[in-house]
Amino acid sequence: MLDIERIIQTKVPDIAPVYGGVRGRTLSSRHQAYAWQTIVESGLRQVIDLRKDYSADRFPELCQMYGVDYFHYPIDNDRETISKMVELFPQFCQKIDRGDFYIACALGLHRTDIALCTYWVFYAADKGIAPPPIRGYRQEDGHNTNKIMRVLNAFYQHLLERDGVEPIPMEVFKERKKVINELSKRET
Repeated sequence: MLDIERIIQTKVPDIAPVYGGVRGRTLSSRHQAYAWQTIVESGLRQVIDLRKDYSADRFPELCQMYGVDYFHYPIDNDRETISKMVELFPQFCQKIDRGDFYIACALGLHRTDIALCTYWVFYAADKGIAPPPIRGYRQEDGHNTNKIMRVLNAFYQHLLERDGVEPIPMEVFKERKKVINELSKRET
């Protein structure tokens, strides 16, 4: 079981609990190197890296060094990345469901919101799981959910084209997007 409170005490920027794991800034930066040992000792079993381009990055190497599973789930709204997201989505959901994860993008905010909203809209909401808190696309910080919506719409469209049927009824899809928009308006 992940000791989330101990991980939060590392003070990695933008770290927060979510779905039995934590979200935050990427741990591949030398600025977060101090936190690795504590996070691993706290029960970390897997890292989910959401950055699209990571070719010169140390994240996979660090995970291997600390005995942590590394999973690359790129987030963006271009056609190629959406296709990859759809392909890897079942594995992504399994990893979130398993817990004991650290999900990260460069800042732990925007792509992380998109990934967690995709998880909720297309999978977790049907299981009665609450929507994720929005941390990067909050209106109070001058952001809106347009990019989340673009990715969700592209993801939906890709599933529809691939399978020939709506992944979820359009009215349900619209309702879930409305929930996300409302969450972005809540002050933290």
